[in-house]
Amino acid sequence: MTKPAPLTKADFRYFVDIQTRWADNDMFGHVNNVEYYRFFEIAVVDFLMGPCQLDLFNAPAVPFAAESKCRFFRPLSWPEKVVAGIRIEKLGRTSVTYGIGLFGEGSDQAAAEGHWVHVFVGREDQRPTDIPPAPRAAFEAHLA
Repeated sequence: MTKPAPLTKADFRYFVDIQTRWADNDMFGHVNNVEYYRFFEIAVVDFLMGPCQLDLFNAPAVPFAAESKCRFFRPLSWPEKVVAGIRIEKLGRTSVTYGIGLFGEGSDQAAAEGHWVHVFVGREDQRPTDIPPAPRAAFEAHLA
C-alpha cells in the first residue's frame, strides 16, 4: 500500500507554535509517539479557546473526544519547535472533525498528520447537543 504524500502548511488555516521538551524524546532521540497526541490536544484546545471563543470551564455544551488517529511521516525531536496546523474536515450538527498537521522547524511538509473528532455534549446530561453558535461560526470559517 502506498503512503500518501504529507500535506503542506498551505493545507491548513490556523497555526499553533509548540515547544518540544527534553522529556518528550524517547530512547531513540525522537519525540515519543504519545506526545504527538498531546500536541494535537494543545492545538485543538488553543483553537477552541481562541477562534471558537469557548469557555471550556463554564460552557453549557462541551466537546468530548470521540476518535483520534495519527499518521507519521518523519520523526520530530527535541529541541525542535513544532507548528501545529488545524483545519476543519467535517462539520455536523453535534460533531466536528479537525485535520491536524505537525510541522518540524523550518519544514513546509507535515511530519505527522492526524484527525480528532469532537462530539459536543451538554455539561449536565452528557448527551449530544448542537454545536453552539460561536464555535460553529469558527468551524465554518476554517473548513478545508
